Amino acid sequence: MIKKAWRAYAALLTVAVVAGEVANLRAGGTVDFRTMANWVVTAVLLIATWGYALQRPFGSQRYWSGASWVVLGASLITIVPAALAGSTALIMVAVLLPLVVPALYAMFRYAYRSPQVWAARTRDDVSLKD
Repeated sequence: MIKKAWRAYAALLTVAVVAGEVANLRAGGTVDFRTMANWVVTAVLLIATWGYALQRPFGSQRYWSGASWVVLGASLITIVPAALAGSTALIMVAVLLPLVVPALYAMFRYAYRSPQVWAARTRDDVSLKD
């Protein structure tokens, strides 16, 4: 039951992010360095969320341990100016933050609390060497 919920959440979050970015581009949004950096951070967060939802290793645990801190830091860095930009931006942050917090939780669990995922990777690596 929980696995299905995480998969549904990952799918809905992915659709929401892609739809939001497409809508932004269609409305004339620019693609600059900041936008591209946001896309990279968002992609990393989505991949970790999918990895946790599917309980499958993507890359190495060491990568995800570091990436989780980078994504958390980048999220905090973007939240502060948005929250200070005015009441409309603060409402937007208040609405979107609860939607993103589960993904940050999934990323942390994926990096630090999913030994069954990374044990499978270790077993596969050992069997390939034989």
